[in-house]
Amino acid sequence: MPPCVTQRLSNGLTTAVVHRPGTHQVLVCLMVRVGSRHEDPAQVGVSHFLEHLLFRGNEAFPDADALNRAFEEVGSMLGAQTGVETTEFEFLAHPERLDDGLGRLADFIRRPTFADLDKERRILLDELAYDYNDQGSLIHLAALSSRLMWPGHPLGQNVGGLPETIDTLDTGIIQAHYRRHYRPENMVLGLAGNILPEEAFAMAQKHFGDWTPSPPEPAPVPVPAPAPTKTGPHLCLVNDTDNQFHLQLGFAAPGYNAPEEPAMILLTRILDDGPTSRLQRTIREEKALVYHISAALSAYWDAGALEIATSVKASTFAPLLHHLLRELASIRDHGPTADELERARMRHLFEVEFSRDSLSAQIDRHVWPLLYATPRDEETERRLIQEVRLDKVCALAREVLAPENLHLVLVGPLGADVDNTVRKDVEQYSAT
Repeated sequence: MPPCVTQRLSNGLTTAVVHRPGTHQVLVCLMVRVGSRHEDPAQVGVSHFLEHLLFRGNEAFPDADALNRAFEEVGSMLGAQTGVETTEFEFLAHPERLDDGLGRLADFIRRPTFADLDKERRILLDELAYDYNDQGSLIHLAALSSRLMWPGHPLGQNVGGLPETIDTLDTGIIQAHYRRHYRPENMVLGLAGNILPEEAFAMAQKHFGDWTPSPPEPAPVPVPAPAPTKTGPHLCLVNDTDNQFHLQLGFAAPGYNAPEEPAMILLTRILDDGPTSRLQRTIREEKALVYHISAALSAYWDAGALEIATSVKASTFAPLLHHLLRELASIRDHGPTADELERARMRHLFEVEFSRDSLSAQIDRHVWPLLYATPRDEETERRLIQEVRLDKVCALAREVLAPENLHLVLVGPLGADVDNTVRKDVEQYSAT
C-alpha cells in the first residue's frame, strides 16, 4: 500500500488517508484553503474570527460546552488554527469512535449557527491587545515584519486582524466569507493512524458526500505575491517602554513550490538547527549575547520569508546587532562551509526518518500539500536534499541575504543612539 491513499468525492472534497496499523489512534485534520491572504483589507481578521465563531455551536451541538463534550467522547478536544493560507481543524479519535468523530466534525463544519458573535468579538479584541503597547503602537514582530516585506499586499496582513476591522465584522460579512471559502472542493480531509483507507473513504462519503453548498461558483484564488522589491534595506523602528529590544530580520525567500526550496531549507538549517548551527554557535554559545535566537523559513505557495528573531537587554543590543549582521554578511559573501552543509543535510535526513513516528508529521507531508503543492514522498525528499550542492547554497545565500533584501524590525526603548547604531550597522552590512 502506498504511504498515502487519496479519493475525491463527487462534491470535490479530497480525502487522504495515511494508514498506520501499529498506532492506537487516528489523527483527523480538516484543512480549508483560506487565511489572511484571502481577505479584503477592510475585513482583515475575518478568517480568524470565523474559525473562533464555529466553536460557538451548530445545529447538533448548540453551544461551546456541548461541542467540546462531544469531541471529548470520541478521543480528544477539537483544536484549530488560522494562518496566512490555511485554516485547520484537528482532533484525535479512538479508532472505534472514528465514525462518530467524523459525524461530529461534519456537523461542526457544515451547520454552524454563528452564535455569540459579540461575545467572541470581545475575546478577539482582548487577544489583539497583546499586539499593541500602551501608546497604541503595533509591537508584534511578525506582523510588523510581514507588513514591511509585503506592503499593500495580503501577505502583509495580520492573521488576527486589526482592532478597527474586528469591530466592523458583522454576521452578514462572516457568513458570506464562510459561504465563499468553506466548500468541499476547497478543503482536504486527512486521516492518519489505525484506519484502513476504504473504511475512511466510506465514512467520508457518509458524512460529507451529500454536502452541496450554494452558490456553486469556485472559491476565489489568492492574489499572487509580488516579486521582491530589492530596494532596501528596509527599516521599521518602534519605540516601546520595555527593558529589552525585540529584533527581527526578514529576507524575502523562495516559496515551497520553487525549485530552490531544498537549498533554502538547508540554508535555514545552517543558520539555526541546534547549538552547533552558525547563529546558535557564534551569537549564543561563543559570545553569550542572547539567551535565544532563531532562524525559520515561512514558506507560501508563491513566496517565502527567512526570519531571524531574538530579544536582548538594552545594554547588549549594540554588540548583538553588530555581530549578527557581521555573521550574516560572512555567510552571504563567503557562503557556508562544506562541513556546515553536510551537517545540515544529515540533520534533515534524520528528521525525514523520524517523521515516520509522528502522525502530525505524516499529515504535514502527505495531506497538507494537497491544498497548494504536490506531495513529496520520503524518497523524493531524500533525493532532492542529497542533490543540493554547496555552490547552489552559496549562490542562494548571496541572493537572499543581499542588503537590498534586508527588512529589519526593532521594538524597544529607542533613542538617538539606538537609531544611529542601527543605521551605522545596516550601512556597514550593505557596504561589505
